[in-house]
Amino acid sequence: MGVDRFDGKEIEYLQQILDSGNLAAGSFVSRLETEFAAAYGVKHAIAANAAMSLLISTVYAAGAGAGDEVLCDPVVQFHAIGALWQNAHPTWADVQADTWLMDPASAKANITPSTKAIIATNLWGQPAELDALRKVADDSKVVFIEDCAHAMFLPYKGKYAGTWGHIGVYSFCQGKHMTTGDGGMAVTDDDDLAARIRSVTCFGESPPQLATVFRMTEMQAAIGLAQLEKVKGYIEEYQKAYAQLSAALEGCDWVQPRAIKEGCGNSPYIFSFLFRGDEKGIEREAFEQALFETGDLWNIGFTQAPAYKYKLFTEPMAYQNKGCPTHNCPYYKGDYEYRDGLCPTAEEIIPRMVNTNCMISEETAKRVAEGLRKALETAGKG
Repeated sequence: MGVDRFDGKEIEYLQQILDSGNLAAGSFVSRLETEFAAAYGVKHAIAANAAMSLLISTVYAAGAGAGDEVLCDPVVQFHAIGALWQNAHPTWADVQADTWLMDPASAKANITPSTKAIIATNLWGQPAELDALRKVADDSKVVFIEDCAHAMFLPYKGKYAGTWGHIGVYSFCQGKHMTTGDGGMAVTDDDDLAARIRSVTCFGESPPQLATVFRMTEMQAAIGLAQLEKVKGYIEEYQKAYAQLSAALEGCDWVQPRAIKEGCGNSPYIFSFLFRGDEKGIEREAFEQALFETGDLWNIGFTQAPAYKYKLFTEPMAYQNKGCPTHNCPYYKGDYEYRDGLCPTAEEIIPRMVNTNCMISEETAKRVAEGLRKALETAGKG
């Protein structure tokens, strides 16, 4: 990633575990949960083997199951997959055109009596309008879950992303701000939600309800504990990289930088902007070729379509293709349709997204930014 991630503390902690002979959940998992909760100023932190596992558990904690809806945003699909695992029906709110984050007005408009939870993604290191979304959730008496896989220590109006929702979920997989290889953490101030998440994330001899084992190992926790001590330093370096890449867009009138609104921090993960060259007579293919010639890894168009157009949701592929939860489910009383135009803003902007990793050193970012400037200049000349 261009930043020194491991400096020996991880080895020290891992050796302590090997010396103890206990590789399963124990003192290091407890320490990581305690220190993570303290760092975020919350009552509860629950560790697991992956953030995806915790999205599944938090949908359960929200009370969503067969016949219920979970409202998602459409740029990514992980939260909707979490809903499918609980046999709940993913529905969708559109995103804002300038931030690409869940639009509170669209969320409010798409709440139904069947909605049990709203899951908003703090996409690529920027926070959604979390206060407004929390109000929508509270007014509708549903659980607000923040997907913070890209949002470690991300400030929003005086609090960290993940603490505005009833639940926040963080990812520690290899490509995230801090890593344990794989792993994740859920945070909440609600005692009942914490108990429900923990009860289905890892059970003992006999679970009181259907549960699974999403346990974090001691080795993951040891690396996580060392990473937690350093992650704010990583983020500071990535912010410098983000600034270098942002500066490369200055003066170009056929790209749309991603907005960072007042009160919003930035915990850089993916650097992204929108291609608007077709509106100025500049061919997309010419820009793609110019980016390719930089030798750096750029993606244009991301997945090309919102998540609700994926076969996973449009065809009855879950639960052995029996139709639940999205097709002819006998428990679902709604008439929700995955159709074109469902989220028009997302459909318009996703094919225009131009992305690259910005979890890199400032020095590396200077080189990438220079390549971007040259690509913009080359494509602009036609």
